[in-house]
Amino acid sequence: MNLLKKGLLLLMISSGMAVATYAQDDNDVVLKAERIKREQLPPEVLDAFQKRFPTANLRDIMKIPTELYRKDFLIDETNPIGNDDYYTLTMTGTKMDVEAVYDKNGNLIRANEIARDVELPTTISTYIITNYPGFEIKKDRVKRVIEPTRTEAFWEVTIAQSRGVEKRLLFNKDGNFIKSR
Repeated sequence: MNLLKKGLLLLMISSGMAVATYAQDDNDVVLKAERIKREQLPPEVLDAFQKRFPTANLRDIMKIPTELYRKDFLIDETNPIGNDDYYTLTMTGTKMDVEAVYDKNGNLIRANEIARDVELPTTISTYIITNYPGFEIKKDRVKRVIEPTRTEAFWEVTIAQSRGVEKRLLFNKDGNFIKSR
């Protein structure tokens, strides 16, 4: 159920609709995420995003109250995060898409970045040439999850033969093969 809520929240955010948690009884508070303009974004958040993603264009901003963020993103209640608002920024750039969540002080909570058609590590090219003769690279992308203390990344490469046979290959951040789909 929580996965469904997360998916619905992301869908609503990306489609521009306001997100609301409605009261089930008269004592509950209605919480909603709202689309805001660039001018309403705290300067600390604007500066932080411009430093981390200098070539990205800011496309959409959603302001999310802590209570809604905590409920829908499973914040650990033993480590409370205060009553600050959070900001989800959707950005695009040359061959990349980014969605990032910042607190009001400009601290990055988490970002998901997808870059397309970037230069592949030599280990990936070598692996494909060695293990898939007759295949050529059709498209590639690197997916990164960026958090304050760690970054995870993996490569997804689509290869094809002239006869129409297509495969998707996954590699870790170092270019080592993980699996084929």
